[in-house]
Amino acid sequence: MHQKDCSLLSNLQKEEVNMRKYFLLFIFLLLVVAGCGPREQSYDTNTEVPKDDPPFAALGQHWVIDKAEVLKEETIIDGDKICQSLQDDGVAEIAVLVINGVKHPEEYATHYGRWLKLGRKGLSTEGGNNGIVWLIRPEAELKMTISVGRGLPRFTSSDYGEIMDGDAKEFLNFGNFDKGVIKIIEETNRKLREIYSSSKIK
Repeated sequence: MHQKDCSLLSNLQKEEVNMRKYFLLFIFLLLVVAGCGPREQSYDTNTEVPKDDPPFAALGQHWVIDKAEVLKEETIIDGDKICQSLQDDGVAEIAVLVINGVKHPEEYATHYGRWLKLGRKGLSTEGGNNGIVWLIRPEAELKMTISVGRGLPRFTSSDYGEIMDGDAKEFLNFGNFDKGVIKIIEETNRKLREIYSSSKIK
């Protein structure tokens, strides 16, 4: 074999080795990119009562549940009508729980909503998980806590923050729980309909 042929063969072998290296590098990079891609966040499905907190209360016949016994029957009925209209119109399902003794309000409200199976079933992109829990603690310094289902992403903290910092806060802090609860429900109804529905406020 001539020297020129040997040199050509050697070059071909080097190119083949290089091609294999590039191919392996390409596969490695693909694996790295796939491993670093966005992962779907796990969804906490906990429905247990937080430690040392009172048992959950069933809905019964009303969306407004007064375990603290601070509301008039008229308040419960009026609030229930508004909440029911939101469910009837497919906007949201709202439960208002008035209760004392809750030490972990954020967890309690969130777990309570799951325990009630509040909101329509289905993926949030399909209109499901549209539940809201308002937790009212008459004896606590911070009396209002809200938990919003993932199916209501446009109802943001700026929306319910206005409710929590508005007239309802003043009513609750001065012990007027009837006006405070009704104000919360009315303002939630108004904001949800502005965001999600073209139907008139009832």
